[in-house]
Amino acid sequence: MYALSFASVALLASSAAAKICTNITVPVDISARTGVFDITVPKTNLEATTFIQNFTQQGRNFTNLALTGYKTTAGTYNISTQFCVPSENGVKNPTVQVLTHGIGFDRTYWDIPYNGFNYSYIDVAVDTYKYNTISYDRLGIGQSSHGEPLNEIQAFLEIAALASLTTKLRQGTFPGINHAFQKVTHVGHSFGSAQTYALVNMYPAISDGIVLTGFSMNASFVAYFAAGADFVLASRNQPFRFGTVPYATGDAILASLASIFKVSTPAEEQLSEAYGLTDYFAGLETRQRVEYCDGYLANKDVDTTQYLFLLPGHFDPGILYAGERTKQPVTVGELLTLGSAPMVNAFKGPVLVLTGSNDLPYCGGDCLATGDPTLPSIPAAVRKNFPNVPAADFEAYIQPQTGHGLNFHYNATGAYRVAQEFLRGKGL
Repeated sequence: MYALSFASVALLASSAAAKICTNITVPVDISARTGVFDITVPKTNLEATTFIQNFTQQGRNFTNLALTGYKTTAGTYNISTQFCVPSENGVKNPTVQVLTHGIGFDRTYWDIPYNGFNYSYIDVAVDTYKYNTISYDRLGIGQSSHGEPLNEIQAFLEIAALASLTTKLRQGTFPGINHAFQKVTHVGHSFGSAQTYALVNMYPAISDGIVLTGFSMNASFVAYFAAGADFVLASRNQPFRFGTVPYATGDAILASLASIFKVSTPAEEQLSEAYGLTDYFAGLETRQRVEYCDGYLANKDVDTTQYLFLLPGHFDPGILYAGERTKQPVTVGELLTLGSAPMVNAFKGPVLVLTGSNDLPYCGGDCLATGDPTLPSIPAAVRKNFPNVPAADFEAYIQPQTGHGLNFHYNATGAYRVAQEFLRGKGL
């Protein structure tokens, strides 16, 4: 059994599952080459729209147009993590899975509390398959350190943070975990998959196996995602979660609207869903605020969340609203460095690409529409990007009736089992 240091961390035991999870804040000393972009950080919603118009214009590479050079960004950052183990004594599995979320989420993407944690990836990985997991808020997001959103919080600085966390797990220097893991695997979603892909190319021996969910190497449809998000400033989109508007102001507005529309308690939920105010009132009830500066963008509303992440008819409408109330933003620097992954990857270990059949940003809404009778799916083409991986160690699996946000669909646990079986089948 791993010895945990509880002096500086809080032990969280979920009542809905047998796993035991510990929140740990991990300081990382990192450096990375980051781009220097000569554009103005959006300070209004209209300026955010202008940025996206430039970013999505076909026939030109806005990243290259805005790039003026490179610099080394270095510093000590805090990464908010959660370490989960099975509750039984004598944990035998030597493998830890490192879980990296994508754009629009934080680490709770892997442990969604909705409906008694029935959508939890971690529950399946830990409780059923007895793995250990580390999930974390990517650098710049959630409870992890924030930073300047254009020329600091970019893909490669975040990859440096992921590399640091992984090294600590292997060396036994991860705070609060007195254990050096023999095997470390990496599981990503979307932008988190892109970071995992880049990580194992930079450090081919850092991971024993990877699972890339919500992913392909086809960038043709990223503009669909960027335009469909209708990005706005996060602080204005959810002013009580991401901004500085006093809660008392929201309470007064809510009470006034409830009186006008003759709505009884709970007024927030009724007004939010009936009049499109879910984002405006988000955070008012929970009183949980994480402030973001200009340059952090969020997709506009529940309509855009469905378009980006969910396949109609295959998700509980309640989880859509729950996801909207807990969504996270993206920096303009992250968007500008989305396409920085190399086409040829040096990694030699097992690779599973697991993507929803109707994924928007990586398949344009139909992963089977390849235009090539010899190619079974768009994600299957990722095989060519891993020339050093034996054919027997590569698999592309299409999760049926699923959009980009796999974990929010009715059949999510089926996808989780595919990932666990793949890793277990490779001796991991």
